Amino acid sequence: MYRKRSGVVIARGLLRVAALLVCLLSAPATTIGSAQDGRPWVLIDTTGLTLSVMQGEQPVMTLFNIAIGRYGTTRDKVRGDNNTPLGRFRVTEVRRRSGFHRFIALDYPDAERAEKARRDGLIGEPELNAILGAHRRGTPPPQQTALGGQIGIHGLGNADPALHESINWTRGCVALTDRQVDALLKWIDVGVTVEIR
Repeated sequence: MYRKRSGVVIARGLLRVAALLVCLLSAPATTIGSAQDGRPWVLIDTTGLTLSVMQGEQPVMTLFNIAIGRYGTTRDKVRGDNNTPLGRFRVTEVRRRSGFHRFIALDYPDAERAEKARRDGLIGEPELNAILGAHRRGTPPPQQTALGGQIGIHGLGNADPALHESINWTRGCVALTDRQVDALLKWIDVGVTVEIR
């Protein structure tokens, strides 16, 4: 009788574990950004040269033929390298007037990159502390360190539309046409997550 009861207890325990696994495996995956709070987030695909506004895992708007840094992408961006930094960022400001029509500023450099730069000797302790402090406060980090700055999403403004159509031309930002950046603005506010892959 004890063995039979133990078998029932074990069977019930296994059923509970199996049910939990089914729930976990069938639950929708949480995304980067804002899926948990229902806010849209932005996914920039630097290989496909697209920018998508995402609601959870579903795109609600996709913009094509974007431009990135003239020398491609990097995880180890430094000032003046003309590379677009890969990673996860947040919008810190939306400038409705800019030399590039509109400018959506990102919180680059991020804390992880700054800590690595400090370990590698690219920035000093005061610069690291200033970057980390800005991220804790939710304010734009310093933009004049060896890591560079002024990274964002912008329009063309006075830039050549034919150039935009044919090559990657920015100094590290993500460029859209003026019409595309205007369409994007309705989805953007301070704090929105932008993932550059």
